[in-house]
Amino acid sequence: MLIRCSAIHKIIGLPRSKNDRLTQTAKSHLIEQAKQELFGVAAFDGAKYTEKGNALEPFAIQGSGLIRGRQYAKNTERRENDCISGECDIHDPKHRLIIDTKCSWDIKTHPFFREEAERKVKEAGYDWQMQGYMWLYGCEQAEIDFWLFPCPEDLIGQYGDPEKLIDAIERIPLRRRVTTVTVKRDPGAIERIQERVAVCQEYYQQLMQEQSPC
Repeated sequence: MLIRCSAIHKIIGLPRSKNDRLTQTAKSHLIEQAKQELFGVAAFDGAKYTEKGNALEPFAIQGSGLIRGRQYAKNTERRENDCISGECDIHDPKHRLIIDTKCSWDIKTHPFFREEAERKVKEAGYDWQMQGYMWLYGCEQAEIDFWLFPCPEDLIGQYGDPEKLIDAIERIPLRRRVTTVTVKRDPGAIERIQERVAVCQEYYQQLMQEQSPC
C-alpha cells in the first residue's frame, strides 16, 4: 500500500493520545483506500472545481512556462517508492524543480496575495504534497502556481454568473492572475513521511486481513 502525494497531509498528523498510533483522519483515509481496493469504489466522484482544474490544466502548464521564460509540457511519468506514489504537473530536472498548478474557481477563491496563498498551501496540505514530489523526483525545490482563468462555459451551470466567472476574470491582466508559493525540500519532513507511512502500512494490512476470505 502506497500513499499518494496528494493525501500525505491526511496521514502525517500525530495522535493526541500516546495509546494511539494514527489519527482518526489517517484511519478514515486508510479505510476509504481499503474499500476502494477491495470493492473498486472510489470515495470521491469529483466536483465542479476539480473539473475546471482538469479542463484548464494545459493552459496552466503553458502559463507556468511562460512566466519563467521556459516551455513546459505536462509530466506523464508517475513515480513511486516503498512509501508513496505521485505524478507532478511539471518536472524540470535541469533546475531540479517541481511545479504544480492549481486553478482557482473564481476571483473570490483565488489567492491574489502571498500571505493568502501561503495559508492556502498549509490548509490544503500542498506543502506535504510537494515534499512527496521532491522526494520522488529528486528535486530541491517546488513551486505552486495558483492560476485564475475564465471558467469554461459548459461548467458554469444554470445558476452560474458569466460576468463573475468569465468577463471579470478576463479583464485582469494574465500576470496578475498567478500567485506562486515556493516550498524547499526538507529532509526532516521526508523522514517524518517515511515514519508515518510505515505505521499506516501496518494498519492497512490489518484492515485487509480482516476482510480476507476465511
